[in-house]
Amino acid sequence: MSKAEHILTSNTRNIRSRRKGGFLGTRGIVVLLALIALLLFVFVTQPQMRETIEAWISLVTG
Repeated sequence: MSKAEHILTSNTRNIRSRRKGGFLGTRGIVVLLALIALLLFVFVTQPQMRETIEAWISLVTG
């Protein structure tokens, strides 16, 4: 095996074995989803928002 073949085979092996994670790992995605859920919960439980949601629901249901 020539030196060039050896470099090519080792590089393709490293590319395949590398983890293809995005910007966030699994832990980051879980934390992000938890924060979004918490913010939505706090936002929806505000009295003004509750009234707005009830008004929208009454428009749909009649």
